[in-house]
Amino acid sequence: MLEKYDAKKANVIMVNQDAFSIMQKTPVETVKSILSRIGLEYEEGLPKEVYLTALKAEICADGEWLLKILPEYMITFLIEIWEKEEVGVTQEQWDYLEYLKIFGLADFKMGSPLSGVPNKIYVVQELRDAFYFFMKSRKSRKIMREYAEWEKVFAGLIYYYGMIDCGILYDIFMRMTKRMILYTDFISFIKCRCSLWAFGVILRDIRGEREYFQYINVENPEMLLLYVRENRDLPYKTIKIEDLYYVSESAGIDNRWKGVSELGNLCLDDLHMDYYQATVLIKTLILMVQNGSDWKSIKKKIQVLPFKSDETEQKVLEELNNLYENVPLFELKGYTRKEYKKLFHQKQLKKKREMFTLIEGKGGGR
Repeated sequence: MLEKYDAKKANVIMVNQDAFSIMQKTPVETVKSILSRIGLEYEEGLPKEVYLTALKAEICADGEWLLKILPEYMITFLIEIWEKEEVGVTQEQWDYLEYLKIFGLADFKMGSPLSGVPNKIYVVQELRDAFYFFMKSRKSRKIMREYAEWEKVFAGLIYYYGMIDCGILYDIFMRMTKRMILYTDFISFIKCRCSLWAFGVILRDIRGEREYFQYINVENPEMLLLYVRENRDLPYKTIKIEDLYYVSESAGIDNRWKGVSELGNLCLDDLHMDYYQATVLIKTLILMVQNGSDWKSIKKKIQVLPFKSDETEQKVLEELNNLYENVPLFELKGYTRKEYKKLFHQKQLKKKREMFTLIEGKGGGR
């Protein structure tokens, strides 16, 4: 076991501490939000302990809630600290521990390079005993893998669409994955996992009749919803499942969209930007296009770049135009400007054909 401080490692200590005492550190609004997500009704204004008791009782009665709420990588880390006396801990895994604290599964205390006291992770024996074999079971591992695939599909779709009615999302999801699941299970998963998803939120309209799944980087949700409703005859773009996985794993930046990687390379090679600067710029431009910014606004965004020649500026503008035409727009339900122009042109041709269809006569002599 570690005996001295190491910023990237921690001692794991099993404690007989009541999980409830760790859960007490969670803000009451967070507890009520989770209760709502898992479908438990509650009254307002009750002591925090009442909500915590209800949450702990529900989780302990049905461990599958944890599989819905916690993604596979977080549960894998939880099993690791259940099994070891010391672990390597990344910055991201310290964030995992903040979520595990909510459910009383673990606690931690940061060490100090000055005193030499090591980082410590406290594992609650009570909940380890309750969930260890459940989490390790083949059934649970299969469910976790399945949920990880679902999450990629949801993320990919929302990176394309920006906002979508949950009922329509449900139909698209079943068609894409060729799975038959109950709508209640579908919406329960989205709501449970939403608290950990950095990219999406569930919204309910003011009449409480419909629910929408929305990408957090949508600039004007009200206007987008208006566009979507006005274009009911435009179907949501059908996207290949491998493309959904790709854009999900790349956090919404698909460098196969024409202009994206080309513009990125120009930023790195010709403008000598570092990788982080180039990535932030490309992501910003993609979001501007997706949110419907016009060409003048997009072009203005790059005018501050240090062009060393007119030739370099022209190359950047050409690739920027490619990006502008080939990145999907939220208001066009995942279609690009280029694709929409093609669809619109086809519709116009179809209308003309319908208007001027030749009707053959029966013929006849004089």
